[in-house]
Amino acid sequence: MNILFPSLFSLVFIFIGVGIISFGKNTAAKAKQSLSWPSTEGEIAHSAVLYQTDTSNDQGDAFDTQTDTSNTIRATSTYKADIVYRYKVRGKSYSSSKISFMDFASTNNRAQSVVNRYPDNSTVQVYYNPANPADAVLEPGDASGITLLYAIGSLFAVAGLFFLLMSLTGHVHVH
Repeated sequence: MNILFPSLFSLVFIFIGVGIISFGKNTAAKAKQSLSWPSTEGEIAHSAVLYQTDTSNDQGDAFDTQTDTSNTIRATSTYKADIVYRYKVRGKSYSSSKISFMDFASTNNRAQSVVNRYPDNSTVQVYYNPANPADAVLEPGDASGITLLYAIGSLFAVAGLFFLLMSLTGHVHVH
């Protein structure tokens, strides 16, 4: 019985999971640090809701010649607040589009709510990393999507551990 391939496959899942969890942990730490970052006045240069539609063709069962073979098109829509702001630190100009540390695509209402908070040409407080002023956010400390990262990372790690255990105990093998 060859357990090398299933074991290596399992380790890949474990490493991916640990990597996602580590990224989440680092992002949460940086979000917490941003609460003490200095701020400066900035200006919103661009504010709009980005709408993206991804389409895919779903084809009927290729092995069933009796069914209608017409394609069904499925569309998935995502929305994102597209905010660009400019600011100066120690006389040097910067621009950024980072609103918070965990900024995922969302619903139209959520994206529109963010755009409404940051209209074009409005004045905003920009919180910047004093060690690297190009690293800035409009909403310091916000890492609300971190739980999702922890869940996905944990899922990968647990699945990898499960398959590793199964391969080491002989329940999964490759011939």
